[in-house]
Amino acid sequence: MKKSGLSLILFFLVVIMSYPMTTIAKNFEYDVVKVDICIIGGDNHFVYKIPKHLHNNTPYYEMKNNIESSLERHWKVGDAHYEAKQSEVTYTFFINDLIHEQQDGQMKVAIPYNILLGMFGENDAIQLRILASKLTNWKVNATDWTTLGFVEPLSYFSDQEYVFEGAINELLQQRVGHFNGTVIKGQMMLQCIIYFNFMIAQLIACILLSRRFKKRIIEDPETMHQFRKLKYMYQIVPLIIIVVQMVFLVMSGLVTAFGLYFKPGIDLLFIIGPIVFNIMLLPMFFFTTASEISKELEYNSFGSGL
Repeated sequence: MKKSGLSLILFFLVVIMSYPMTTIAKNFEYDVVKVDICIIGGDNHFVYKIPKHLHNNTPYYEMKNNIESSLERHWKVGDAHYEAKQSEVTYTFFINDLIHEQQDGQMKVAIPYNILLGMFGENDAIQLRILASKLTNWKVNATDWTTLGFVEPLSYFSDQEYVFEGAINELLQQRVGHFNGTVIKGQMMLQCIIYFNFMIAQLIACILLSRRFKKRIIEDPETMHQFRKLKYMYQIVPLIIIVVQMVFLVMSGLVTAFGLYFKPGIDLLFIIGPIVFNIMLLPMFFFTTASEISKELEYNSFGSGL
């Protein structure tokens, strides 16, 4: 009885202590302005997520124009648009010259915080998130991110992220964020080798499975009534290879690394080329095999008729 009573008291203490923390977290989430800086190659952009109640009756198009005019003081802003959601409005601005120096995998980005955030109050809460490729190393103001209040959450996709949460004034005091990035060439090369080897795996799989498919039909012509079903069955492995290849491309970080390392157009060739190649191999092999099966069965039937 005493133990159960003590456990009950401890439970209520934990609930009471965690309630203020939960309330603070909810209030922060409700009042925070979120800004994403996406350094991903050819389509670098800023995304502002502003809760609707923080607009203070300012029309959305006017808010977009205010942010855009501030950004244009330092960058060339390309496409800009906004999208009203349930509780917030998302403003996206594509920055044509975000990376002001880029050569041989070395990148430099300068972000004046007063231009990025000057349209908001200094005491407003901010969540600043930097998104970059997993295959890059970044330093800000020639130091480590953690010393400036950034944390690095675990990411499972192409991007790694660095997140700062606090008052806008804390960032304004740093004045300018100098971001120096380097593509990790060794790791990128290893990922490239794995990625391009999917083409070899697909070629081998298509050759072996198409031959087995042909052999099964030729040796047992009665299975012709299951021709389509058998063809789909032998195509399962090549289809799985294509899916795994796409997942690897996203998970490895190559999508953004190619965009940062190569010029626009060449990066798309490296990203899409191997996938298109693998997709083309599948019908090419099995269409040819189906034609060979048809001719061989016709020949055998003609020969037996004689």
